[in-house]
Amino acid sequence: MSTTAEVQAIFDRYDYDKSGSLSLSELERALKDSKLPAYHAKEVFDVADTNHDGKIDFPEFHNFVAQKEKLLHSTFTQFDKSNTGFINKGDLANVLDEMDLHPTAKDVDILMDILDDDHSGQISYSEFRDHFILLNPVDFSKLADEWMHHSGDAVIGGISNKPADGFHKAASGGISAAISRSVVAPLERLRMQMSVDGAKYNNSNVQALKGMIKEEGVLGLWRGNGVNMIRIIPQNAVAFGIRGPTKKAIEDAFGQSALTTLASNSVSGMICITSVYPLDLVRGRITTSPGVYKGIFDATKKIIGAEGAGALFKGISHANIWAIPYYAATFGAYTQAKQMYVDNFMEGESDRAPGPMAGLVLGMVAGCSGTVSGFPLEAARRKLQMQGVGGRPILYNGLADCLIKVAKNEGLGGLFRGCSANIVKMAPASAITFACYEKILSSLKATF
Repeated sequence: MSTTAEVQAIFDRYDYDKSGSLSLSELERALKDSKLPAYHAKEVFDVADTNHDGKIDFPEFHNFVAQKEKLLHSTFTQFDKSNTGFINKGDLANVLDEMDLHPTAKDVDILMDILDDDHSGQISYSEFRDHFILLNPVDFSKLADEWMHHSGDAVIGGISNKPADGFHKAASGGISAAISRSVVAPLERLRMQMSVDGAKYNNSNVQALKGMIKEEGVLGLWRGNGVNMIRIIPQNAVAFGIRGPTKKAIEDAFGQSALTTLASNSVSGMICITSVYPLDLVRGRITTSPGVYKGIFDATKKIIGAEGAGALFKGISHANIWAIPYYAATFGAYTQAKQMYVDNFMEGESDRAPGPMAGLVLGMVAGCSGTVSGFPLEAARRKLQMQGVGGRPILYNGLADCLIKVAKNEGLGGLFRGCSANIVKMAPASAITFACYEKILSSLKATF
């Protein structure tokens, strides 16, 4: 068991402000330094602060350690499969496998690096004790899953006391998108109409709105929303659900860096776009060409009959090119903005998701970043999808030709025509999506 001097050394290390006592925020900081969930600090504080004066002095801490060490040492012994008095990588991997956590070699390397303070390639009891003494109780089966989650890069949806799996993330992404896109459906209709037929309305958003209402009635502003739900729910489910596995696969192969994070965001977006592309194309045709198609099935049948099955994937390469900047900027901006918010306004509370208002602002930042980054490519993609449909002329031979001709004929501003309407739509849509995502994710994790 630990000597008084060893316990004093641990106490002094946790006493960040050198006040001679430990506060709740200091325990939370100590846990975060060990890449452990900060919410355990409250559990420790409630047990160790025996006189309930709002702080833990050294005698209280010494008593807490004495009570914990027997169980902690027993846990260490269970890990030391080789009976050497140290835990090596093989021991760590075997124990995690026994807990059905099935770590990758990279997971083991990360966890070893956290615990192996002297970089000797093995974990001594004192190193194990120093990192886990603040866990109450020592339930390593539950802890290890959280530990692997917290030691890596947290996914969209925040850090919580129960890691989210692919189902939670996918379901939350799909539901939150359905809510947000239904709210902003009129703005989505306006964006698409302006991208395809801006000249028809003198490039005026106001005239476009008036024109659509006059021609189709107010409900016309929600034209295509039903088919959009068929598209947007699986699209966002794939986007949120696939990002974690994609990021892990890329980082396992190439290591952690800003470049691999950027790549994982982009690749996730490309997978997402490809998986639902026919629905996206059909939705665009129905939305911007009222009267041409009777519905999703009629549109699909007519497109295949007139243009062949391959027409359902017309422009898919352009969509994937657009997905690279759009998803990289959207997910990247959200992750960075959220981390800045947590670091500056949620000190000691990183185990909680940002509140509703913060979630709205963070989502708005993400939406605007993605919209501006990918808009010229998105606008060109829509023009290529819709040319030749509903009497529209065929003007462009491909993505590059479209971008060049629009820039030449309308100036660089022409590449961003409709962007303001898209920002007006995407700002609240993304804000609602990410804010709802955080809350829905928390609810699903607590329920299932």
